[in-house]
Amino acid sequence: MLGGLTVLVLAALLFNKSFDNRRQKVLNYLLQLPDKVIAQNGDTHELKNPELLKKYYEQQAALIALAERDSQAARDRRMLLEMLRYADSLGLDADDYHEKYLRNYEQNVFNPEYKYEDNLLAGEVIFADAALSFLYDVAYGKNIEQISFNGVDLNIDTNRIANSLSQLLASRNWKGVIDTLEPKMPEYLQLKATYNHMRNFVFTHAEADTMQCVAGALQTIFSKLMAFDLLPENFSADSFDANQLTVAIKTFQRIVGADTTGIADKRTLAELNLPLSKRVEQLKSSLNYWRWTGRLKEQEFIFVNLPAAYLRIVKRDTTNSEMGMRVIVGKPGTRTPSFTAYVSKVITYPYWTVPFSIATKEILPKLHKDSAYLERNNFQVLDRKGNVLDASSINWKSLSAKNFNYVLRQSTGCDNALGVMKFDLNSPFSIYLHDTNARRLFANNSRHLSHGCVRVEKPFMLAEYLLGSSVDTAYLNQCLRTEKPKEFRLKEKFPVLLLYLTADVNADGELRFYKDVYGYEN
Repeated sequence: MLGGLTVLVLAALLFNKSFDNRRQKVLNYLLQLPDKVIAQNGDTHELKNPELLKKYYEQQAALIALAERDSQAARDRRMLLEMLRYADSLGLDADDYHEKYLRNYEQNVFNPEYKYEDNLLAGEVIFADAALSFLYDVAYGKNIEQISFNGVDLNIDTNRIANSLSQLLASRNWKGVIDTLEPKMPEYLQLKATYNHMRNFVFTHAEADTMQCVAGALQTIFSKLMAFDLLPENFSADSFDANQLTVAIKTFQRIVGADTTGIADKRTLAELNLPLSKRVEQLKSSLNYWRWTGRLKEQEFIFVNLPAAYLRIVKRDTTNSEMGMRVIVGKPGTRTPSFTAYVSKVITYPYWTVPFSIATKEILPKLHKDSAYLERNNFQVLDRKGNVLDASSINWKSLSAKNFNYVLRQSTGCDNALGVMKFDLNSPFSIYLHDTNARRLFANNSRHLSHGCVRVEKPFMLAEYLLGSSVDTAYLNQCLRTEKPKEFRLKEKFPVLLLYLTADVNADGELRFYKDVYGYEN
């Protein structure tokens, strides 16, 4: 006779063998799926994160078993559906996570005509994909098409997501699990609060979404200001506090970058008339950008918001940005692309090697009229091998973009277009952060003025922060025209994110909406 311990050991071995067989069936099923799409009951379900699914089943000690017919599986399915319906509150879309499939599954699985055994593997995979993809997007955000190049190291912890799903099924505390994954940065939390207030306001006051404000239509103006949480919902045209209204209008004007007159002027009315649903979408997009920053390996990064034309250093675990300053970025016709990169060195007294497009489109026409332009502006002419040529020996009028075989390089000094400092970036765009010889332009509210590079308002302060030591500002302010460029390498490369947020929280912790200068949101 077999002893009790032997029976238990044999049972455990049989269970593990059964589980391994089922897990292998899931992995084989994933490998055989055409284009990662599951066809079932006339519908198709595209897997959102097949690689994460594969890793999950390779590493985990249990199937999620949500496709089963038993009562525990049904209870877990209801919990998962409840969690996905919370997606809208996070700025995510439940439809992205097979929400329709989950809703219909309960009636399908108990339908006598439903082929339960045939569809069990598909159900397991779809449920797992829904849960894992949702938890992944909560932690790391959805992919952002606008980021045209990624030059930083990403640190996406798939084990963290897999463990979160296991914890979710064990504890059934989905809100607690989400809380451990969501960003804790104050910018994200404030944007989320504003997003949910405005989203809920539009839901309960649908007529306010597209209503048009005109001068004198007080209640309409009140409704729009309520959506921004600037007036209480009981604020009425029949009896209102004029001072409170003026403060609300001024705050709204600051939010949208208008003159703070406290009067509902033409610009203010135009901003109020932008559909509230559009504002909600802007906030939703910004929440995803901030979640995306969780993919970075580093806890600290330079963040350039292109619509705001503003730079700040963000630390994940602090309540305020370490440093902020104005920047000048690309004009609508010469946009600064959205990308990520590292700055690894600071160059003092840099040369400016003029891009071919600027040399031929802007400088060459000036040389046709005035051959002394180069000398006055401290430019050198080089051949393709880097040899310095005599500019006066060249017949500039005979040249065009088709036969322009020279390189123009501006010598060092304060009149150099890069100023006296450059922060090199590892990107394919020949775009970097730099000082400027036209610092007066930082006083402009509209600072989309460059050919694509990012001019920095306080380069010396930024350099000190990155290098971890003081910068010889006296030496730099001498504007030495004959000084050679010098490189100062950072101890650790520092991430730089150039992103496109038309809704954000500024360095003072205040909500701001910015003009869609590049037209990406149209």
